Amino acid sequence: MMQFFHISSIIESNHLPDSQLILKAMKTKKRNFTRISSLITLSSLILSTLSCSTDVNSNVSASQHYAYITNQGANTVSVINTRSNQVTDTIHVGKAPVGVAVASQLKRAYISNVESQDISVINTRNNSVIDTIKVNGAPVGLAISPNEKTLYAADWFNNRVLAISTDATKTVRELSIGEAPAGLAISPDNKTLYITNRDSNDVAVIDTETLTVKHRIQVGKHPFGITLSTSGKLLASVNVQDDTVSIINTETNNIESMKVGYHPYCAAFSVDEKTLYVTNTQDDSVTVLNIANKKIITTINVGSTPEGISIDHTNHRAYVANWGSNNVSVIDTNTNQRLTTINTGEKSRAFGQFILKQ
Repeated sequence: MMQFFHISSIIESNHLPDSQLILKAMKTKKRNFTRISSLITLSSLILSTLSCSTDVNSNVSASQHYAYITNQGANTVSVINTRSNQVTDTIHVGKAPVGVAVASQLKRAYISNVESQDISVINTRNNSVIDTIKVNGAPVGLAISPNEKTLYAADWFNNRVLAISTDATKTVRELSIGEAPAGLAISPDNKTLYITNRDSNDVAVIDTETLTVKHRIQVGKHPFGITLSTSGKLLASVNVQDDTVSIINTETNNIESMKVGYHPYCAAFSVDEKTLYVTNTQDDSVTVLNIANKKIITTINVGSTPEGISIDHTNHRAYVANWGSNNVSVIDTNTNQRLTTINTGEKSRAFGQFILKQ
């Protein structure tokens, strides 16, 4: 079930036919010749960058932030200290973990496990699993409300969203939504939930108090990842099969479409809302977009099949989970240069907001 979910349903979320998968492999081989030709000249620079990692670490904030990376193929979560860029813990969770949501006040990380059809609850004080929430379906995307009282889960197979209270009662409400719901984002005032429905090609706008649909926003083809800016004024829907991102002004409902790389997956805004980082699964890259002028600032090469992305705004680093190369790429968001690569576990996904401030 795990392999079927990832390759057939999400490669990721793409429903790529075999011919396209073959083209991707051929494209990768062709690109490798160019990479090999430049490897010699770049190797000294790469080694220099890595040797300077101690200096980079000494300049970041003393705040302790951690990235919780789901490893779908290993049934584990890798915990990365974003100051040292070291894996500090590996936590065994349910089968085929995909989604992540973190709660700083509760000291919790929630992990959706597609194959075991449940959600693992991690105590982030000691990184141990303290509870398992059963879900009769396939939880994919997760999001925690700003007040941390409600955990939302997108049930991919049953076309619904669950609202689960984080207190001892674990009260569950549910709403039938669109076809193949995936990404979730919640407004800063806790009043609105946004859901990408991949096979409906829309974003559902939900009233969190009544758990009803207020309206739907038509976006590109196969929206999957979704992210909201710090103020909540900008919403980005990542449209896999259009190779675009829809930027939605949540106050005016104005929509701008911006072209990115091949088969984009997830996105994250800079804290000043001027820049958007988008992972491109079939280009092995991250597109950096200027929101104001609708232009690409740069494209950053990362690991193979990059999926989840979150930004540690305090330390100015973006973390990218690479499903195909079993690692995480770290990007300096001040310079848009790749700093380092961290080995994690098999098939790293990290779908959701996974940076926790301790």
